[in-house]
Amino acid sequence: MLKEILHKLAGRFGYVVKRRRTAITRGGGSALANLSPADLMTALHGGSIYEGFDFQAYPNDPAGWGGTSPAFSELIAAHRPKFIIEVGSWKGSSAITMANLLAEQGNDGIILCIDTWLGAIEFWCNQADPERWQALRCKHGYPQVYYDFLANVCHAGHQERIVPFPIHSSSGAFWLLQYGIVADMIYIDASHEDEDVYQDMNDYYALVRSGGILFGDDWSWPGVKSAVSRFAKENRLEIEMVHDKWVIRKS
Repeated sequence: MLKEILHKLAGRFGYVVKRRRTAITRGGGSALANLSPADLMTALHGGSIYEGFDFQAYPNDPAGWGGTSPAFSELIAAHRPKFIIEVGSWKGSSAITMANLLAEQGNDGIILCIDTWLGAIEFWCNQADPERWQALRCKHGYPQVYYDFLANVCHAGHQERIVPFPIHSSSGAFWLLQYGIVADMIYIDASHEDEDVYQDMNDYYALVRSGGILFGDDWSWPGVKSAVSRFAKENRLEIEMVHDKWVIRKS
């Protein structure tokens, strides 16, 4: 009864209270051992999705926000990850930065990029915004930015290191958990809405290897700060700041 009253009050003031789904739990699928880019690409797509893709038809434009932060260099140097998951990739700026750093450090680690490539809610709110709505490059009402991401990866020469997974974040987490796949570093940079970020943290913390980190961008966004703070408090975890990135370590 009390919950119904609170929901009605929230609605009267223009707020929507969503019920959070329970965190995904580990499934019974067999793990993909000794994961390689080819293994992962085949498991997801049946073969390389870069093969036959004419990336030269697209400009090299890995535009983004926070994708070249010095935090990436420090965190990758400290953890020397073999497997990174990025949740929210847009045009690939941060993924390409991390791939460059792995290469520079002589690390053969790989990066799985999980995104719908449909844009967050703010991308659909202002049709005059060249960085968001216009960058979606909708064709018959459907965004084409996924192909910009592929082209940017190819321009950077990281087809053997970056594997895209075009799916909703929770569904992507469920797939990974079914196969027992865990990562050394997981970067959360998808939605900026409180409940969405909180759900991603619940889903992906289970995928962080012991000793690894869950980290993310956009601490200045109220929804992100609220979600990260709530998750950390509920799980008795510390939040660290490394330059512009929030970091939660898994013991």
